[in-house]
Amino acid sequence: MKKLSAPAFRRAGDFLRADARPLDRALFAHEFEGAPLAPALAALAAFRNEDGGFGHGLEPDLRMPGSSVLATATALEHLRDLRRDSSDPMVRGGIAWLAGCFDPELGAWRNVGPEAESWPHAPHWRWEFHRDSSRWDHLLNPGSRVLALLSHWRDLAPQPLAGNFEKAFLAHVASLAPDAEVGVDSLYHSAEVENHDSRAKLRALAAKLVTRDPAAWTSYCVKPLRLAPLPDSPLAECLVSETAANLDWEIDQQGPDGAWQPNWTWQGGFPADWEVARREWQGDLTLRTLRSLRAYGRIEGL
Repeated sequence: MKKLSAPAFRRAGDFLRADARPLDRALFAHEFEGAPLAPALAALAAFRNEDGGFGHGLEPDLRMPGSSVLATATALEHLRDLRRDSSDPMVRGGIAWLAGCFDPELGAWRNVGPEAESWPHAPHWRWEFHRDSSRWDHLLNPGSRVLALLSHWRDLAPQPLAGNFEKAFLAHVASLAPDAEVGVDSLYHSAEVENHDSRAKLRALAAKLVTRDPAAWTSYCVKPLRLAPLPDSPLAECLVSETAANLDWEIDQQGPDGAWQPNWTWQGGFPADWEVARREWQGDLTLRTLRSLRAYGRIEGL
């Protein structure tokens, strides 16, 4: 079993301190160095808009400043991981903003709206992919992500919206074919939804969809650690050997600068903006990788 060496861990920390966004830098300091929480919350608040939602490139592949479901869900996941309760203004505002942008005709949320086209973005966040349900399964993505957040802060979840959507979501998961093509984020966030009876199907889908060949992990794919980033992740128990192999592989992927790289690009679009996003993803992915390595006992001395 490989472990990240102490010098390699120091290189990762040096990269985060010198080159990561203020948010990832503050999160690393809080989680790994015992720094206070306040700077991390202040760094996250910098992405917040007056309407309570989040934008400003919080999800680096979408650069628009206005609020989006994609960025707001990302912010709320940070707040959940930081154990913020329903009294936090950012939590309350974010949940309220999500409730307000539910599309009753679609019966779900959209990650992005047409305004995304006015700003640099990755190809998969083009509005044409998100206009209707013929090219994007909105019930699963971002539906599963939003539902997991509403389930976490149930006292803030608007009723009957949350309850009705949960029923629709569970029925949709139950209707999925055993060989359905489900995106990595949809599968991960679906498994996060609390107290539902679809775990067996989701585990079976994960076992079929996960990419086991390390040679393919350099390209965008369903890597085991994306589905089971922590040992207590809902899908971890069905991916034990795959996750162990992925951890070994990730240790070998650390760059000389201490960072980990994204395994996707913007395919030539907005090249200058992609370079900014790529650098931001390096900080995000380096922090995520360190979290997983520590949680699985793969960092020397930690």
